[in-house]
Amino acid sequence: MDDLWVVLPHIGAGGAQKVGLLAAEHFAAQGFKVRVLSLRHGHPIKHAIPDGVELLDLGPEDEVSLHPWLQDGWNRSLIARGRRFTVAQLIKLRRFLMMVVVLGGLQLTWRWCEHKVQPGSDAWVTRVLAWCMQGIGGLRYRRLRELLQQQRPKRVLALLTKTNILCAAAVWDLPIHLVVSERNDPRLQQLDRLWSRLRSVYYRRADVVTANTEGVLEALQAMGPWQCLALLPNPLPGGLSLQDSNQPSDHQREVLAVARLVPQKGLDVLIRAFASLPPSVRDGWCVTLVGDGPERQTLEDLATDAGLRDVIRFEGFRSDPLVFMRRASIFALPSRFEGMPNALLEAMAAGLPSVVSDASPGPLEMVSDGQQGLVVPSEDVIAFAAALQRLMLDGDLRHRCGVAARATLRALDWDVVESHWRSVLALPAQP
Repeated sequence: MDDLWVVLPHIGAGGAQKVGLLAAEHFAAQGFKVRVLSLRHGHPIKHAIPDGVELLDLGPEDEVSLHPWLQDGWNRSLIARGRRFTVAQLIKLRRFLMMVVVLGGLQLTWRWCEHKVQPGSDAWVTRVLAWCMQGIGGLRYRRLRELLQQQRPKRVLALLTKTNILCAAAVWDLPIHLVVSERNDPRLQQLDRLWSRLRSVYYRRADVVTANTEGVLEALQAMGPWQCLALLPNPLPGGLSLQDSNQPSDHQREVLAVARLVPQKGLDVLIRAFASLPPSVRDGWCVTLVGDGPERQTLEDLATDAGLRDVIRFEGFRSDPLVFMRRASIFALPSRFEGMPNALLEAMAAGLPSVVSDASPGPLEMVSDGQQGLVVPSEDVIAFAAALQRLMLDGDLRHRCGVAARATLRALDWDVVESHWRSVLALPAQP
């Protein structure tokens, strides 16, 4: 029996993926049997799987092509083709009707029956909701449920909201210690009504509901009566040695952002702010964006329109962001909302001062204005530019903030946070 499963939506780019793999690596190195489960088959893998950790995959998600009556693709006769077409359409129709029934039924009866769904309860509404989850979660959910029933890991750590909900539903009546991790402030994150309602019910099954910031913890506290609510801080990567913090670094005149290229991250604010600086201030400086995403072309066009395409560099996704952090001089976090971004923590551990927005409480728990960096109002291009200029022109301020940032991050070294992680995951002493 496995000691711990770490369940992620995929192994692509993202802070949750990094945290999950860090935890898997750390506890596998201590002798625990750890597996990482990806819920999305075929998604590009952007992170190295740690030594001693097995990667599981739920397999293809095309329910139609996997039906036993559709496996005779070699038969090209008109009868076989007609049968395959008819069966495929019936399967799709059944799936559509199930979703209509599920969504309509939940909308009509939710307030009346929501309180009746409790772990350990055999009420009919609990069984109906379990049936509904087969339609909502589809083949991915059914496979997850089957795999957990067969393998019965002792513990499951799920990360990100929809993954948390699927895992909570799948282990509902199984003797598995479940920990779910919220990564963003639910007061700011957009979640459709159905999944928001499912969260309010299925998080009741979690043995521990966790958040990585005090602000997110407060938001979760107001959402419902959970079995246990706990802060679970992001650990630092093992390769980030805080003992080497006194060694000099060869910093370049570079402003760095490490993030997915999506609207949430506010990188358009950074580009506009940098473009608004006087040429004499910008002279010799560049902006480096490490990450990829659907907004890349829009951001590149914005840099081109500002006449700065040569000094705003798009590096794409990189699995080694510490290389950039060790050479940059300033870290920028202009996000429109956040949980506790790993990139900020890693930049602070590398001794970088930062400019962060005040959109979410998470980063403000680590960066105080004028101490570890500078804090500016969210989406305020002028204020962001002024903060950048202040740091760009004042090397002593950059140094002081960088030293303070490193000191703050000592609290997230594995040596400090491990006992709390063990307690939340109910892990015993080293096997």
